[in-house]
Amino acid sequence: MEPRTQRTARTTGTSERRGSPVRAVLWVLFVLYVLSSAPLAAQQPPGFGEVVEVNVVNVDVYVTDKAGKPVSGLGKADFEVFEDGKRVEITNFEAVDRNPATGAPAPAAPAAPRPAGEAAAAAPETGLHLVVYVDNFNIRFSNRARAIQQLREFLTRQLVPGDKVMIASYDLGMNVRLPFTSDPAALSAALDGLGTLSVQGDEDERARRHAFQEIMTFQELAILDPNEPPCPQKIAVPAHAYARAKRQEVQRTFSALTLLVNSLSGVPGRKAVLHVSDGISLAPGAEMFELLFQICGGGGSSAGIGATLNGTDVPADPVNTIYDSRLLGPDSYQAASQANLDAQTYSVAGDVERLAAHANAHRVTLYTLEASGAQVSAAADASLGPNERLLQFPSISRVHKANRQDTLTALASATGGRAFLDAVNFLPDLALMRQDFDRYYSLGYAPAHSGDGKEHRLEVKVKRPGLKVRSRQSYRDKPALERTLDRTLAALLYNVEDNPLEVALEIGEPALEAQGGRYIVPVKLRIPLFKLGILNDQEKYKGRLRIFVATRGEKGMTPIRQVEVPFEIPREQVMFAMGQYYGYTLSLQMTPGEQQVAVAVRDETTTTTSYLSRAVNVGAVATASQNR
Repeated sequence: MEPRTQRTARTTGTSERRGSPVRAVLWVLFVLYVLSSAPLAAQQPPGFGEVVEVNVVNVDVYVTDKAGKPVSGLGKADFEVFEDGKRVEITNFEAVDRNPATGAPAPAAPAAPRPAGEAAAAAPETGLHLVVYVDNFNIRFSNRARAIQQLREFLTRQLVPGDKVMIASYDLGMNVRLPFTSDPAALSAALDGLGTLSVQGDEDERARRHAFQEIMTFQELAILDPNEPPCPQKIAVPAHAYARAKRQEVQRTFSALTLLVNSLSGVPGRKAVLHVSDGISLAPGAEMFELLFQICGGGGSSAGIGATLNGTDVPADPVNTIYDSRLLGPDSYQAASQANLDAQTYSVAGDVERLAAHANAHRVTLYTLEASGAQVSAAADASLGPNERLLQFPSISRVHKANRQDTLTALASATGGRAFLDAVNFLPDLALMRQDFDRYYSLGYAPAHSGDGKEHRLEVKVKRPGLKVRSRQSYRDKPALERTLDRTLAALLYNVEDNPLEVALEIGEPALEAQGGRYIVPVKLRIPLFKLGILNDQEKYKGRLRIFVATRGEKGMTPIRQVEVPFEIPREQVMFAMGQYYGYTLSLQMTPGEQQVAVAVRDETTTTTSYLSRAVNVGAVATASQNR
């Protein structure tokens, strides 16, 4: 499904006029006045001068008191913003309150005066795009059922007009179950569908128990073998094997979550992901190495696992005895010094940091919900055998629980979100998330750099004592081209459109190629010339467009392709042309079936961009195209 682009019209060539003649003439007279009073052609070479875009970094800030309640009434002077450790001037400030119970939104504090000639920054977009992302690989069936029931109640009753919700799941890959919608009935049906999908949480528990049994088998065999000491070196092999496999699973989980964040990058407004799982291991397999420490490192006496062997004492129950491998010689696994080091070799802390920074770069706030609630793990169930009950001992249970919760906490904290842990009733926690969506402060500043592509640290402080601040901790200053590609991807995946240039898009009749079974699908664009920035270049007026296009079908999506489209208007035709359209046709090579086409049209002079998305059914017999 590789797109091909070609120009089919250099000028409008059409007699259809755009808007009223009076409006067109007045607009042209204004343009001619501005261009004649600023001789651009004399100041810059033929073509285009440097385009300067006003770059404003917006940071959403949540302020609470000691009791965790949101604090209102703060002004711009109450905040300080630091980028890479250096204080920056807050140029834009707004206190947002979307809670219907409070009436109209609180008035925004006035922004600082702008220097002459500087464009005004856009007001913060308060519309919300929320993704409910259920991690089916890291959750148990009963925990998911409880979470879905409460999510349904929350989503169908607490949506604010303008908010949109998407339902997605992780099933060894990110799957969109319901695109963004504000329809409560559709959300409820999508959640019902989620409840029928398989989960892998029980499989993980079985893998843990298998690794534990292998460890205990090595111990039993070593005790029975007079030529081998207790806690032999190979006793750690099952722990390493489990940790290695679990780490790969966790990294696949992060890869899918990264893909989701990437896809949301171009979605406008505020974006949040509610990640629902039983937790994700920060150091996969850490509880197995804690078990080794307890039975071979001399640390189990305080945990109540069994008696401790001291010196040459003969244990009454060798298998359930705690050994200090330091007394057993180099042929034993030195758990006291080695177990924690081995556990840390499988840590994914770096992956967590990178994922959080990635979410911040795309302005996506992560909220994490531990669906297992106050339960420690499935290891506490009655089906465990006598030896398996070692997994229930406090030190091992604490490591397992903290290991799964620390990842959820880190992801939420670094992106300005919240981690909801140790709860069976999630509705109060979801209400706190709703509170974040409805009441916050939006701070904006103009960085000294623009589109440098680098990551920058962010810190927000509030001057009043006793208050707590949450916000994202970093951002990446994306180049303009990357931002355009992001928005094009959002149009392709989620039909997120924005059309300030008033571009008309029409899908033409596909034509079957002579070979290959593919079709050439014409995508016709019409752009009102009076919407475009046009520069005076001696005898002509010139402009330049950049067009981006991508398609998506059952076999995936094509890379985003771009084409540069310069155009010019003779001086004597300019007044007539301003009431016309500029026409351009993209010829896309597509395979049969349901397809989605996304097109972005960027005016390189004004940096204004339109994003459009259309569906097309390319068939071997009949083709139905949908135009709007």
